[in-house]
Amino acid sequence: MKKIVLSIILVMLLCIMGSVYAAPSCSLNFQISKTEYSKNDEFTIDVNMANIQSERGIMSLGATLEYDKDSLTLVKMEGQNNWETPLSGISYNEANGKFVITKSGFAKSNEAVLKITFKVKEQSKTSAIITLKDITVADGTAPADVSAISKSITIKEGTQIPTPTPNPNPNPNPNPNPTPNPDNNQVNTNTTTNTVGNTTSNNISNTQNNVTADAIPNGSLPKTGDMSTKIIMVIALAIVVLMVIAIRLRIINKD
Repeated sequence: MKKIVLSIILVMLLCIMGSVYAAPSCSLNFQISKTEYSKNDEFTIDVNMANIQSERGIMSLGATLEYDKDSLTLVKMEGQNNWETPLSGISYNEANGKFVITKSGFAKSNEAVLKITFKVKEQSKTSAIITLKDITVADGTAPADVSAISKSITIKEGTQIPTPTPNPNPNPNPNPNPTPNPDNNQVNTNTTTNTVGNTTSNNISNTQNNVTADAIPNGSLPKTGDMSTKIIMVIALAIVVLMVIAIRLRIINKD
């Protein structure tokens, strides 16, 4: 009999402990006044918590906010019913949309948690979707996952933004007058200089030859160095010898 009583007490304790430490549960939903807007319109969407299953109540909420950034601009988020407002860089990460907020107290019944304000861009698509995903809630004992929620809106006179066509030319503005290579200029300059120099030298040489040839009178030979000097000396010596011989012959004839 004692064993039966002890077993019943143990089962009751386990049930109580399981009830105390059971993970909380709830659901979230979006509430919006209308789903059709024009360009440059501002609108708000409420995040509501319902169907709370927790002995203590929900005290924290974490989620990731996603929206069409091509069509919508996030203006602000405001906490409702003693829920804190997500602050950029503290409880809200603008880069990935994640936020974590807590309530001053515990949420035990249906209530609004957040009010989110958006503005429709001038260049927008025909529709945009707002989503809360990766949702978790906690009551101070254990966290629990909550299903994602989303809401689609229609934008009047919105247009599908075309995908930009990539430019096949990696350099769309090529320089029509590329900067010359200084080495090539040097080569070209040298080539031009050599060509002009050679042509000029040849012309000067030809001119000198022509002038020299034209300056020599007919029947005269130009002096050609030592050989010409020797020939002249031999001729002069021969003339002197002939003159001596001629003088001696005159003297002999007189005698």
